[in-house]
Amino acid sequence: MRHLSIIFCFFALLQQTQAQQWVTKQYSYDSIYNLSYGSAVNFNGSTETLQLDLYLPVCTDSSARRPLLLLAHGGAFLEGNKNDQSIHALCREFAKRGYVTASIGYRLGMIGDESAWNCNYPNYNCVFATDSAEWYRAYYRAVQDGKGALRYLINRHAQYRIDTANVFVGGESAGAFLALGLALLDTLPERPAQTYAINDANKPSSNTANCTYNAGEFFANSIPRPDLGDLEGNIEPTQVKYTIKGVANIYGAMLSNLLRLIPQGKPKPAIYSFHQPCDIIVPIDSNQVMWGLSWCFTNGYNCYGIGNTPKIYGSRVIRNWNTSGNYGYNIRTEFTAINFPYSFVFGQGSCLDQVNTPCHAYDNRALRELQVAQFFAPLISTPPTCTTSSVEVPENAAGLHIFPNPFSGAISVYHETGLYGQIEVSDLQGRRIYSVQSINNQLVEIDLTTQSAGVYVLTYTTENGKRICRKLVKQ
Repeated sequence: MRHLSIIFCFFALLQQTQAQQWVTKQYSYDSIYNLSYGSAVNFNGSTETLQLDLYLPVCTDSSARRPLLLLAHGGAFLEGNKNDQSIHALCREFAKRGYVTASIGYRLGMIGDESAWNCNYPNYNCVFATDSAEWYRAYYRAVQDGKGALRYLINRHAQYRIDTANVFVGGESAGAFLALGLALLDTLPERPAQTYAINDANKPSSNTANCTYNAGEFFANSIPRPDLGDLEGNIEPTQVKYTIKGVANIYGAMLSNLLRLIPQGKPKPAIYSFHQPCDIIVPIDSNQVMWGLSWCFTNGYNCYGIGNTPKIYGSRVIRNWNTSGNYGYNIRTEFTAINFPYSFVFGQGSCLDQVNTPCHAYDNRALRELQVAQFFAPLISTPPTCTTSSVEVPENAAGLHIFPNPFSGAISVYHETGLYGQIEVSDLQGRRIYSVQSINNQLVEIDLTTQSAGVYVLTYTTENGKRICRKLVKQ
C-alpha cells in the first residue's frame, strides 16, 4: 500500500509538471535592465538609443532552453516606454512560467499638425498628426525596432538560453500593432506606401512643444521625410533561424491585411486576441484611429474630432479575414459584449463611463493573462527539462515549507502549525530512503547527503490520512 501511495504521488507530480508546464508559475527569476539593443533615426532625424529589459527564469539545468516572449507597451506610438508597469508585470508573470521575457522600448513620435489645436482635455493637441502618413511611418519604425530587438536576443540565444524555435511576441494597444507587424509584416507588397520617401512636412505648432515625444527636439521649418528603409530595419542582422509561434494581440489592430501574404515555408503564428467592442481608441472592427474618442470630443467637450488618422482593422476584422479568406491561422478571440452606445453621459461604455472604466483596457487582467498562457502552452515544443529553483507550494500544502529546494545535503521540513504524521522520502522507483513519525514538531531535519543527484518525492501523511506530495531536487 505504501508503495502504491508513492507511485500515486509521483504520477500526480509528473502530471502536474507536464500538463501545467508554461502555465503554472513555478520559477523565480533574475532581471537585467537597460540593455541597449541598437540605435535608429527618429521622426525628426535624431538618432535614438534603444533599450530593453530582460527577465530570466532561474533554472538549475544549465543545458535547458526556454521559450522567448517579447512584449511591447502601448501609447499610440506617441508616449509610453519599456518601463510600463502593465508590460513589466506580464514579463514577470511569464518568467515565473519559464519564459525568457523582454519589455522593449521603440521609437515614438510623429510630426504634428502645424495648426494650434486646443481643447479642455489633456494632451488633446498631441494626437493631431500633420497627415495620416505619419501614423503609418510611426508604426513602421516601431515594427523595425521590434524586429531588431528580437534579433538582438536571438543572436544571444546561447547566453540567455533561449529556444529559437519557440518565440512569442505580444503587446497592448500600439504594442499589439507592433507585435502583429513583427510576426506578419514580412513581404514587400505589405509595406505601406507612406514609408517610402514622401513630401517634406511643415514645422508643427508651438503648442505641441510639451508633447512627450517632442522633448529635446528642434524642428526646422521644413522637415524631411525620407525612405524609412527595409522591412527588417538594420539593427542586429542575424544568420540564426528562429520561429515565431504565437502573438498576443491585446486590443490592437492592423493597418492592412497582413494575413493574406506569407513567405513560402514560413509557419503561420497562432494569434490570441482580446478586445472590447466599446473600445473608443482602437476599434474592434474597421474605423479610424480614436474613432469613439473623436465622437466624445465633438459631442461632449465641444472640441474638434481628431483629424488625419488612418483607417485601421481591429481584432474582429482580423478574425473575419481569416475565416472568409480561408487563410488557416489558429486564432482565438476573447471579446466582451458591451458596445459603444454613442452617448456622452448615459449607459455602460458611454464617454463619461469610460473616464473611470475605459474599454481600451482589460476587463479582467488575471483572466486574460492566464488565457494567453494556456493558448501558448500547446504551441511550445521546448522540452520541460528546467527544474524549478523555487518550487511553488500547492494549495493543499498551505503552511508546509521545504528548504532549501533544490538542495545538496540536508533539508528542513517545516509546518506553521506543527507536523503531525508520517514523513517519507522516496526515489522515483518508489524505494523509501527516509521515514520518520512526527508528533507536534514544527521542524524536521532530513539528511540526504549520501543520496545521488536527482529528483525525489517527499510524502507527508497527516494523522487524518491527508497526503501531501512535494518534489525534491538534489543538485
